[in-house]
Amino acid sequence: MTEIKIRKLQKKDLANGFLHSLDSLRKSSDLSPKKAQSIFDKISSDPNEAIYVAVIGSKVVGAASIIIEQKFIHRGGKAGHIEDVVVAKEFQGKGIGQKVVQALLGHAEKTGCYKTILDCSDDLIPFYEKLGFKKYSNAMRFDHRSKT
Repeated sequence: MTEIKIRKLQKKDLANGFLHSLDSLRKSSDLSPKKAQSIFDKISSDPNEAIYVAVIGSKVVGAASIIIEQKFIHRGGKAGHIEDVVVAKEFQGKGIGQKVVQALLGHAEKTGCYKTILDCSDDLIPFYEKLGFKKYSNAMRFDHRSKT
């Protein structure tokens, strides 16, 4: 396998596999280029959000995002929230997801986070435990009525 590069998402990645890799989570490749670029611009302009991608050659084969939350507790500490960890199906099992999550953990540490959290399904617990995560609490969800 060719070298895997982990870096922040760039606008050119939208058409080079990023949206297709997200299809493993939920259909995203059908976003119009204009809508995708608008979302990219919004996320890129927020210093508390980052998306990292795994790239082989010029193709994005995996990604994950992190949101940094400023707190009042912990003396104004920060918490990282990891979301949307994904690796294109044909590249799974090659350590790519691990590298992307480790990059996000590094990002969280650099920005001063005292913790980084994520939600995952039970079958993914061993994957995250290998990276040092510990099962801590239950996740709850409320779905708002939406057309998205």
